[in-house]
Amino acid sequence: MKHISVLLNESIDGLNIKPKGIYVDATLGGAGHSKEIIKRLESGFLYAFDQDDFAINYATDILKEYNNYHLIKSNFRYLQSEL
Repeated sequence: MKHISVLLNESIDGLNIKPKGIYVDATLGGAGHSKEIIKRLESGFLYAFDQDDFAINYATDILKEYNNYHLIKSNFRYLQSEL
């Protein structure tokens, strides 16, 4: 599956990512935004939510070279209880 992230550069630039920051992607989907966030982290961490098995499995493959993230199979409405 090829995924093209919408407004990827604009979104990432707007986040002003700090290399040691902690971030949440509430709509993981094809993991494009998550991957770009992770690439900019040094000792920071990303939590990413999706309730879809396919999205979680796809992201697991896309992000396999990184270890500074945690995928959460849940709806982002449960963000507070999941984190």
